[in-house]
Amino acid sequence: MLGTSATITIYDDRVPRGIMDRVFDRVVEIESLMSSNARNWPDSEVLAINRAAGSSPVAVSPDTFEVIERGIRYSALTDGVFDISVGPLVSLWGIGTPRERVPTMEEIVAAKPLIDFSRIEIDPEHRTVFLPEEGMAIDVGGIAKGFAVQEAAKLLRSEGISRAVLDFGGDVYTVGRRPDDNLWRIGLQSPDTGRGGIIAVIESSNTSVVTSGAYERFFVQDGVRYHHMIDISTGFPARSEVISVTAIAENATLSDVLSTAGFILGLREGLELLMRVPEVEGIFVTDDRRVFVTDGLIDRFRLTDPEFRLASIESVLGQ
Repeated sequence: MLGTSATITIYDDRVPRGIMDRVFDRVVEIESLMSSNARNWPDSEVLAINRAAGSSPVAVSPDTFEVIERGIRYSALTDGVFDISVGPLVSLWGIGTPRERVPTMEEIVAAKPLIDFSRIEIDPEHRTVFLPEEGMAIDVGGIAKGFAVQEAAKLLRSEGISRAVLDFGGDVYTVGRRPDDNLWRIGLQSPDTGRGGIIAVIESSNTSVVTSGAYERFFVQDGVRYHHMIDISTGFPARSEVISVTAIAENATLSDVLSTAGFILGLREGLELLMRVPEVEGIFVTDDRRVFVTDGLIDRFRLTDPEFRLASIESVLGQ
């Protein structure tokens, strides 16, 4: 689901009959509304919006409207580093699809003027979304998974579940506490060894833990690796010393957005962004194996891999 594997583990003594089916049906509903994958979901509302670009507004469901509205708000929060109108560039690169390739500079130059979240027109009264220029396209891949995780956790709670862990391809959400009443311990994936290897442990309760890294979705062409997080200012995958960014917050959509934006911005600007948002904590890992942890998380963070070392945020920000 959502282009990844989705796992929910419930630890309560009493589990309502059919709860897993209801939760995963809800996730599929969200995907069917918001996917940009025309092969699997040709009639999604996001695709309908994109097909009507430059022509007419499209009425959408409350779920899709809420995610697009949040996407516009978070695009503004990140000064457009995260931009839900990035669809034209995402389509050009095709990363994670059979048509992934490196676009020409002419294609990138032509696509960039179509990307501007501030031009998206939304009408709350009629619940419509309009893209004013043909060729514009919304892509909510950087926020919809967080929304789905949050909705799944909300449904579990409404059914009386008080202890659970949800893992949607690296978007982790913890419900309540462990059966022994301690905080959940979430492993921070190693950028070197991938899934199964961890470099640190984060304690969590009723929070979302989302990691963005260049080692998950990528392709290699002419010996160069291209990952899926596009820097809109260049039209190419972001390049910096940062190899992973983890954002931790109660709001899963915000964690989703800020882990991506932090990665694209790089170490200094990424740290500055996360530190401007008081309800979010963050972890930055660099290619020389330094690990930077924001102050509000340090008491719930433990480095476990001796190959990595904690570093001072002040050394980067000059405070």
